[in-house]
Amino acid sequence: MLSIDYALRAYTDMVNADENIDMQYFQDNLSKEDFKEFQELIPFIVAVKSVKISDRFEKAFARVNEYRDSIYEMKPAANFRATGGTEKEAARLKLDRLFDDAFKDD
Repeated sequence: MLSIDYALRAYTDMVNADENIDMQYFQDNLSKEDFKEFQELIPFIVAVKSVKISDRFEKAFARVNEYRDSIYEMKPAANFRATGGTEKEAARLKLDRLFDDAFKDD
């Protein structure tokens, strides 16, 4: 018989490794009471994993966003003949469009 602690640890490892999970294995190797508790606790494991993925995504997205901002917010090189305004704005709009296409809010 498995302890509930071991079963939860094994289940967590399987979820993290994206393995197929055989619930029958856990049912066969846990007492009825432990299996019932196990079933009540496993949704929390899945929820914690999704929060970790979301946090990781948010951090990565923030870094990408900072990089994007640093690219088109750089000070232009000194050029007394340069005309400002329309070209810079057109480039910014094109970059925003490309960024929005690459990272859609679905």
